[in-house]
Amino acid sequence: MPNTLITYTHVEDYIELIAGFRDVSGKSRYSIFQIPESPLNLARYDVKVLESFGTQSKDGVAFTDRQAKLATDLVIKYERQLAKLGVSVAPVKENPVFRIPLRQIDRTSRIWADNNNIYIRFPYNMETIDAVRTESKQSLGKIEWTPADKLWRADLTEYNLNWAYAFAQANKFEIDSTVTSLMNQILEVEKQSYAIELKAGAETLSITNAMPSLIEYIDTHLQGFAADNLLKLVDYAPILGYTCDRVIEEVVIEAYGPRFWSLCANKELKVDMTSNYKDQIAELVNYATATQRWPIYVYEPDMSDRLAMLFIRHFKNDEIVDLDKNPDGITANTRLVHTRKIPKTKINSIPLLVSSAGMLFGGDRQVWIQTADKVVYFSKEVYNKTNKKGKDVCLLN
Repeated sequence: MPNTLITYTHVEDYIELIAGFRDVSGKSRYSIFQIPESPLNLARYDVKVLESFGTQSKDGVAFTDRQAKLATDLVIKYERQLAKLGVSVAPVKENPVFRIPLRQIDRTSRIWADNNNIYIRFPYNMETIDAVRTESKQSLGKIEWTPADKLWRADLTEYNLNWAYAFAQANKFEIDSTVTSLMNQILEVEKQSYAIELKAGAETLSITNAMPSLIEYIDTHLQGFAADNLLKLVDYAPILGYTCDRVIEEVVIEAYGPRFWSLCANKELKVDMTSNYKDQIAELVNYATATQRWPIYVYEPDMSDRLAMLFIRHFKNDEIVDLDKNPDGITANTRLVHTRKIPKTKINSIPLLVSSAGMLFGGDRQVWIQTADKVVYFSKEVYNKTNKKGKDVCLLN
């Protein structure tokens, strides 16, 4: 062993040496044609970790706080072997310094509200993720994962707020005062008899007990409360979390029929497969025409094209897009989109989704369910992720 031991400035220098990316002099030993070989006799369970850390350091990616602690411990662990190579770990033991400032990871679990949204953040946990995904399929108001921010975003509806608050309490999340304040308002109002309900006046429509943000959204995005906008407001009721009074229900059924009302009043429906469902396909086209829910997305993973053939007869050739063959073909004129597999390209809006499968598992499929405003299943049963019958889905009858 040399009389004078070599020291390095940064923890990353030691890691790259131990992982085999540098020699004792500091010269790079990395080659794309050769697997790095450590000069030390490493424990089997340390090899992959050190290889990963060495690659991360070489690529200029900062360690997280937890990675930094583990990297420091690993350097000190191999102190004796390093000393035999003439390397001292004293700087690491006394005051570890890193070449790149550490990344501080937010590991808090919390919910907060801002700008008409509820935000949910928590460390990666598959069980918790599955619980949120399951809720997103039946929520009144969208719940979706936002990769850029690495958190879940939910529309600020009464339903979502109640669920998020209870979910946070059950999982011991930090609950921000913005959420607590809104929940207190709901609890105060719930002491009184009320409903968030669409009603028809002499000349205009109104929603009783609606929050200002809901009124503003309808005025801005849904053409307001004029009487001639009745169908759109009825159709958006299950999406935005309000109900329609009995008089409006009777008027819509009288004018358009019970199937049309079911499509308006529900987010998810299933077709009775023992019936002549050609009639129900015609009803779906009529509904989409009246509410302008274009295009209709028909998803048939069984490759049968059975539903597509029945839908196609209602449209012209230039109004139909086979998404599998023409992924960029959707235009403002498109009325029917048919696919047998979920595309990798993100679809930002699915006004109406028709699926031949009642079991939509997997990340891509769940994203489609979350994106769709309305879903109609042409399947005998609709199941949740655990292969048990899910919540009752309204029959399109």
